[in-house]
Amino acid sequence: MFETEAEIQSLQSMLDAHMARANEHMRAIVRPERRLSARQLVTYLQGTKHVAFATVTPKGEPRVSPLDALFIHGRFTVSTARGATKYAHLRRKPAVSAVHMDGDRIAVAVNGTVEWIEPGHPEHDEIHAAWTANYESDPYSWGDVVLFRIQPATMWAYAPGAEDLPEG
Repeated sequence: MFETEAEIQSLQSMLDAHMARANEHMRAIVRPERRLSARQLVTYLQGTKHVAFATVTPKGEPRVSPLDALFIHGRFTVSTARGATKYAHLRRKPAVSAVHMDGDRIAVAVNGTVEWIEPGHPEHDEIHAAWTANYESDPYSWGDVVLFRIQPATMWAYAPGAEDLPEG
């Protein structure tokens, strides 16, 4: 787990703020007993998680693709190749959405913008090391790869059996 106490508190505030603004339909589904705490979320999101990652084309059309993600310091970090279509989309319009789902067991959704984590970024070395350790391979050895993370505007988490997920 990479999160500091302050990052866990910030994540909890974001989760709470999203649900405070949620419409009636969402509140009926994501009832309090089905909401994950930030501590449950950071515990669950350790290691590789797969997300449906959405970008926007220049014409404003949505595009989604599966990506691996690592949750580091309360944010999803992902990678792609500079030659990927999603890379071009993100350079033009950095707005993104991502959802991790495990059947009916859990869902985590985030909407925000991309922050590039390139060499020279203050957190690059830590994030790069985490990816390298996780995959037992340097992501830069996979080709012309870039690392980035989602800076969330909103985030929510849902689990019908939330009480069964540990808090650390």
